[in-house]
Amino acid sequence: MEPKDKLSFVAKESDLSSFVRQADDYVILFKGNSITSHGIRENLWDHVSGMAASSASMDYVHRFAEMVRGFLPGRRIRIVIGRGGRPALSVQGIDAERALRPDLIVIQNGEHSAFRPEVENFGSAHETLVTALQHAFPSALILSVGIWNPRCREEFASCCAPEYDECAKAIEQMQRRIAEKTGIGFVPVSPYENDPSNTGYGSSPGVRWHPNDNGMKCYAEALFRVFLREFAEKRAGDCKFF
Repeated sequence: MEPKDKLSFVAKESDLSSFVRQADDYVILFKGNSITSHGIRENLWDHVSGMAASSASMDYVHRFAEMVRGFLPGRRIRIVIGRGGRPALSVQGIDAERALRPDLIVIQNGEHSAFRPEVENFGSAHETLVTALQHAFPSALILSVGIWNPRCREEFASCCAPEYDECAKAIEQMQRRIAEKTGIGFVPVSPYENDPSNTGYGSSPGVRWHPNDNGMKCYAEALFRVFLREFAEKRAGDCKFF
């Protein structure tokens, strides 16, 4: 198998109906927002990738997938961008995603809920999403990426609601608590959000607010560390049944 065939990308939810899983596939389903993947928008963003990454290969999705490919030689890593956004919207995509039978699910959310009154419903909606995914895909690993809350540039104040900082901190606590309650892996990215080297790429403050190439690298590395831990724990648990 050629290296280029090891990593494939199903970009549109409508493509899921024709998705055919192969025996050597390792399917990663990403359910996120613009940090995970953003389409082209005139005068705002000119390529498909995680927003503020200079190319798709530099976003956290593809960086992380390459790390998993190195860890699982002989497997073809399949990247699928599923229904994301707020938890209540993300859960609506599960039926269309069933045919994927993903090995790993990455939830990346919270940013579109960090304002009132939306924040008050986030915890219950996020837990509903996690438990629905566990029910639909009982053998899959699930990882939850924490909320992004950079405050290191004055221009970022214009990108968010006035209460974003307070609400983001509350959401990260909810994400962590729900991960512990449901037994999934939690990946905090708050340690990287206020390093100016991790933001600042793009044509507008709203774009520059997103993690840039270096920020995406931080995301991918943090995600891979938790993946390795959860993968090992799952394998150890599976071995108890043999």
